[in-house]
Amino acid sequence: MLKNDEIFWMPTKTDNAAYRSWGGSEGDFAKLWEHSVARWQAVGHKLSRVGVPTPSGKVIEFGSGMGLLDDLLDDSCSCLVMLDHSDAYIRERASPLSSRCRHVLWSPEELARLQAEPPSYDWFISLAVFWHVDDPTAAALIRELGKLLKPGGYVLIHGWNSATAGKVREMSTQRRLFGSYPTYVLNLDLLQETLAPDYQELCRETILLYRKKGVERRKRFSTMIPSFLRPTAFRFRPKQ
Repeated sequence: MLKNDEIFWMPTKTDNAAYRSWGGSEGDFAKLWEHSVARWQAVGHKLSRVGVPTPSGKVIEFGSGMGLLDDLLDDSCSCLVMLDHSDAYIRERASPLSSRCRHVLWSPEELARLQAEPPSYDWFISLAVFWHVDDPTAAALIRELGKLLKPGGYVLIHGWNSATAGKVREMSTQRRLFGSYPTYVLNLDLLQETLAPDYQELCRETILLYRKKGVERRKRFSTMIPSFLRPTAFRFRPKQ
């Protein structure tokens, strides 16, 4: 998917940005918006169920499309970096993105520029994109964009196919051979195993949710150790 975006994902006269964002909209933005609001509400409900706050702060989104996260995210103090292969979807918005948003075209050069910044983002979000990436690509996206997250930051994914035998049989048809862009299945156990050194999986029902490990986790662990067992307690002290 990521190698062929310019071929398969550009809006056209017959398939506008609303249709490309969600085929069920039939090109009607009002239907797309209703669907997007319902999806975001479901995400918020699941986050609440697992005890995680609603996304806010510094957010990076992959596959931003028409930039609807700008309209959905309540926190006016948030800062959003929106990554996508094209700005053609943004041009079909009824109103421009707010001043809190920065739209960045997806490329190795732009990714390198973002990764040159200190890791300071609170959330990495991707909505209705992981249908179209395979296991290695999913892991690479999370690992590479996760480098922008500060310790304790969250990865939020909505929209993927779980790798079950039934799903594989359902997808293994002639239609897949000639589709403009295929959908994939994700092996969530493999994905968790791949990310485990750096991320804690918090949820895989309705949403995929990971929390980045790091310095904050080590600090919390150190406060649980009695002071007499901490390394500083064994420093050599000269006799008085």
